[in-house]
Order: sequence, then C-alpha cells, then structure tokens
Amino acid sequence: MYSSVDTGCEMRRCKVFERILLGVGQRMVPVPEWLFRPMVKRDARRLARRSTLEPDERRVQHFAVREIPRRRQAIAPEVFAAELDLRPDQVSLILDKLERRLTFLCRRGGEDVVWAYPVTAEETPHQVRMDGGEAFSAA
Repeated sequence: MYSSVDTGCEMRRCKVFERILLGVGQRMVPVPEWLFRPMVKRDARRLARRSTLEPDERRVQHFAVREIPRRRQAIAPEVFAAELDLRPDQVSLILDKLERRLTFLCRRGGEDVVWAYPVTAEETPHQVRMDGGEAFSAA
C-alpha cells in the first residue's frame, strides 16, 4: 500500500506504514513500522472477535446517524420506537447496548441520543458541509 506523503520539503511516494505519526501533547512523533504493524494486527484480531450488530440494532444506529443532522437535535427513545416500529422496552435495551460499546452512540445526561458516530446534535468546531450546502456538526 503506497501513498503520497508531504515530508515538508518534497512530495515522495513511500509505504504508508513508514509514516505513521502519533500525537503526543503538541507534537507528532513518528512510529516505526516494526512497532506499529504488530499493534494493527493485535487490534484487528480484537475487532474480529467483537460481536456484530443485530438487524434492529443496526436500524436504530442508522436512523440516529441519518436523523440527527436532519433534525439538528437529540432524538428521544419514543421517536425511535414510533419511526422504526419497535417496542419502547426493545428500544431502551438496544440504546443501552449501543451506548455501552462506546463507538456507536451517546445519551449525554439523559435518555435522548445526542450523538451517533460520526454526527452530533451538539455544536462542535468540526463542521461537515454536504454538496447541497447542508452543514452539521461531526462528533
């Protein structure tokens, strides 16, 4: 796998793994391939063991990602239940599970879903602008 990398002085082609940078405080520190490659393999094995989402869990996640930018506000569990034709107790269990995984959604200080990666109802400095001009905050 090759990529063009700006070395500051010139553009050159190099292996992607030759230029992995790790943010440490205010600095970017290069990580050598011999150290980084085993880390990637370890994390890939860990992710492969992780259970996948059930169909209704995926529907809830996709709904949140699609609707948070459109509505520009957090989404209540009752909205998920009504829009996806799910029981309220089922939605509650699904939201609990997705939030526990820490990568899919967050209900900050309440029941309503505030963000679903990669979007959020909260204002952030990370703005995404769509081709049609629509903009929303990224999580």
